[in-house]
Amino acid sequence: MYGITLMSRPSDWEIIQQKEGKGSVFLNGKFSVHPAALEVGVERVIPLVRVMSEDDNMAVIPWTNADHFTYNENFQGEFDVTLDIPAGGPYRIDTGLETKSSTPDLTWVYRGDCVLHIGVGNLFIIAGQSNSAGYSRDFCLDPPSMDVHLYRNRSKWDIASHPMNENTYAETCANEEMGVSGVSPYLAFGKKYAQISNMPVGLVQTSLGGSPMARWNPENGDLYQNMIDKIHETGDRCAGILWYQGCSDTDPEPAKKYFEHFYSFVMAVRKELGYQVPFFTMQLNRQINGMNDDCWGMVRDAQARAAREIPGVSVLTTSNLSLCDDIHNTAHANVALGEKLAKQCAFVLNGLEEYQPPEVIKVERVNEDEKEKFQLEGNRIWLKLTCVHVKNCFLLYSTAGKDSGFTLTDSKGNVEILHIRGNRENKNHLYLELAREVEDEAELSFAWQADPIKHPPVDEVTFLPLLSFYKSHINLTINKEFRLDVK
Repeated sequence: MYGITLMSRPSDWEIIQQKEGKGSVFLNGKFSVHPAALEVGVERVIPLVRVMSEDDNMAVIPWTNADHFTYNENFQGEFDVTLDIPAGGPYRIDTGLETKSSTPDLTWVYRGDCVLHIGVGNLFIIAGQSNSAGYSRDFCLDPPSMDVHLYRNRSKWDIASHPMNENTYAETCANEEMGVSGVSPYLAFGKKYAQISNMPVGLVQTSLGGSPMARWNPENGDLYQNMIDKIHETGDRCAGILWYQGCSDTDPEPAKKYFEHFYSFVMAVRKELGYQVPFFTMQLNRQINGMNDDCWGMVRDAQARAAREIPGVSVLTTSNLSLCDDIHNTAHANVALGEKLAKQCAFVLNGLEEYQPPEVIKVERVNEDEKEKFQLEGNRIWLKLTCVHVKNCFLLYSTAGKDSGFTLTDSKGNVEILHIRGNRENKNHLYLELAREVEDEAELSFAWQADPIKHPPVDEVTFLPLLSFYKSHINLTINKEFRLDVK
């Protein structure tokens, strides 16, 4: 073969992780002059490389000499070059061999190998279980886009499309699904984040339906090792890890240790990669007729705690997403979740508008002046919940206490909640009317059961539900104020 033959190169469809708006690409190859040129006579040769926009065939980086090259008396040799390519794409990398003939004024650029459909943008690792792998069996409009590429289980880059966790040509791998997967949240995520960041997105699929935290154990978990291997295969750096998991840990023992196991997982990944990779997590949605309510509450609480206590960990709520069966999000819900996640990534990674779920940070008794100001019945017992990350106010689908999603218990048992209120004048607060006094130390929970409230309070702007929590202690102080004991 004459011209340029590439030996080391990016793969077609590959996304290179950008840093400060550029991505570094290394090319190595060999070259040989066409026999016809040798017959005429050759004075010198130079390996060339350029980067072209596939949208309009304009040069992004014009023909550039290789950084290093050597050749013999027959003008056969090797070369290498490193390119700093600006964020964007899709790009084509061309190579060519400039050959100057010994005949005056005769120069020709011979053919070379090409790299097609590459981009410089942001890589995200998809990890977790079925709602991460994509198990929506129904339909929605979510077509492929040239802005979003996928590193498939066959260890090949491709344009991203559903289903993402399919195993064609992949032989046996750790995250091979037994069944047929469906619509994932992450194609919609990739398209939305590419639009926001003006850079392409690369997705690396490592999830597996039904996988417990034990299989992501850094010491011996096969899914953990598979994920690490995929990260190394795709360049060692990524913009973030997208984690949606926990249903398989809603049994007593793993639920109690969920925070501990997740913390170890995050720390091990960061140690292996050598940088503080961000984690974007989701609180569990629900299981219709699910068991072990307490365990679902413990896992959701651990997921909220992780976002508070582990730097670089974010969380989204999912309790208002619809289901296509007893436990898996619908296709439309997954598209909505993906777009919400893109907005959160834009906030965390790009410093754009805040996009976080509302969270209760304090609980206290409502005083008489506040009752009058906000027209709360004066002879009733009211608690005020102070929240953060509220854009405008809460949207309440019902003011009935049974629909509030909150449960309150003390030494006498359950404290009935009669009503829930919110208003625009005091946007960061929710008010709970109680049927009786709280006698002593109490515990407040929200949206904790396997199948919690269907229509939780949501932020009126973001439509993100309030963050779930479980058995947070409320202590009665001398000044009659309750405070939420945030673990």
